[in-house]
Amino acid sequence: MQQPRLKHLPAEITSTAGREAVELAASAGLVLDPWQQHVLDVALSERPDPHHPGELRWSAMEVALVCPRQNGKGSVLEARELAGLVLFGEQLILHSAHEFKTAGEAFIRIQHLIENCDDLRRQVLRVARANGEQGIELRNGSRLRFIARSKGSGRGFSGDLVILDEAYELGAQAIGALLPTLSARPNPQLWYASSAPMSTSEQLHKVRERALAGRGDSLAYFEWSAADDDDPDDIGTWARANPSLGYRLFADRIAIERE
Repeated sequence: MQQPRLKHLPAEITSTAGREAVELAASAGLVLDPWQQHVLDVALSERPDPHHPGELRWSAMEVALVCPRQNGKGSVLEARELAGLVLFGEQLILHSAHEFKTAGEAFIRIQHLIENCDDLRRQVLRVARANGEQGIELRNGSRLRFIARSKGSGRGFSGDLVILDEAYELGAQAIGALLPTLSARPNPQLWYASSAPMSTSEQLHKVRERALAGRGDSLAYFEWSAADDDDPDDIGTWARANPSLGYRLFADRIAIERE
């Protein structure tokens, strides 16, 4: 199922930069599935900037992507980060995760994409590999930093894009530290990426509740999941919850997991 079971769109969309992001990712060898392309098309939709006539800003300041593990959320984030670095000239991108090993793995993946593409590799000014300092800086001045979340992580930065991976482990203190980094930026965007929220997923439940209630003019929300009354043994249920079924996930493997 390439369309999410639950979706909320921002109020105003006049154009999208999603296709440019998809094409850039493909040039680096990252070919996205239709559902991943759809997320980027909506997430990178634009509307007129009310504060700067003639300019555009993101229709969605907040983007939430919720689907089970191993479906390819990370590839969507990689494509978004590459576009921010190369196409949109975002000066600082912060990629945070609950555990540093997750942020470190995301760093390795996007570093691999850049290093294996001649055009992208030539744009790199420096790469920081030390633990806690991992990041990439391009010659155009754009930077991508990878950090583990804490109540103080992100303070002192002024970011154009903040990625909150493992958002099921996102609490009020962490979001309080990171949100002000966007305040002074002209066109910021905040992403939540997660598997299904748990009972303790304070911030993700708040975002989900807003989406289901139809609130949030600048919120884009995508959720692939099973409904409460879906049959867990039905392959249709598996397809609704796993957009990459048939692409990178296969029914015989899921059947084994179900057993």
